[in-house]
Amino acid sequence: MKNISLITTLMIIMGIAMTGCKDDTQPRLNTPSEFVLNTPALANQLYIITESSHIDFTMSQPNYGVGCVPNYQIYVSDTQDFANAVEVDYVTTDAAMSVPGEKFSTAICTLFGYDDPENFDSKPRPVYVRAKAWMENAPYSEILSNVVCLAQVSPYFAVKLPDAIYLVGQPNGWNTNTSMPIYETEIGNRIYQGVIDVNANEFQFRFYDEFNPDAPWDWNSIGSQDGDSPKTIAFTDGIYDGPCFYDPNTKNAGKGSWEVPDFPGGKVKITVNLAKKTVVFELM
Repeated sequence: MKNISLITTLMIIMGIAMTGCKDDTQPRLNTPSEFVLNTPALANQLYIITESSHIDFTMSQPNYGVGCVPNYQIYVSDTQDFANAVEVDYVTTDAAMSVPGEKFSTAICTLFGYDDPENFDSKPRPVYVRAKAWMENAPYSEILSNVVCLAQVSPYFAVKLPDAIYLVGQPNGWNTNTSMPIYETEIGNRIYQGVIDVNANEFQFRFYDEFNPDAPWDWNSIGSQDGDSPKTIAFTDGIYDGPCFYDPNTKNAGKGSWEVPDFPGGKVKITVNLAKKTVVFELM
């Protein structure tokens, strides 16, 4: 009986030892120490970035010690030491990376502080690039590459800005050259909101989408009705909530303006929802 117990114990110990040896021989992901971003053949040439262009990079896979498929992303900087770096919003598992021009130019605009077309400068300038590689769920796998320089990069203004519609009416003297912009609350949601100060007896206006002062008067208009005449409205508890007329296909619906006779004057909060084709005017 003792011999049987001894044999069983030995078998268990041997099994554990064999399992441990088996585990030790399994492939392991090493912490990488080498990762090379290759200098593009056109690095010294002029890169003119457009929305439809691509910037190509190639890189070696980090020395993980096993075959794997890491993620790759690039960063841009205005200095070689990467004291100020911006990531390009593009991730791929392809070591031959083709970065969309829009993504690359957006990162450059962020890097140089271009947040408005008025302060944008497309002049060619050096842009420093490095890559990052990593494996999902393995923080120790992250590694940055060497730095390469693209000597002449000319970006375009790729920053997404809120859309605007434009108020034209008595508050600005029906002057199309001084139309009043009202901006989206979120980019792409087609809900526009703003506050305007309306003088006494001057509550009469309509809106324009993609305003063009050289276009016909009723082109791309957003109004109270299709007919080209004012519609009298009234506030209930300081609020008017009603429809707006707008047709992005014909570009000439909504020619009527909203009108409040004998308006006493004051600030009005305006919300125009082109997705639902509604307007809300609130007295402030």
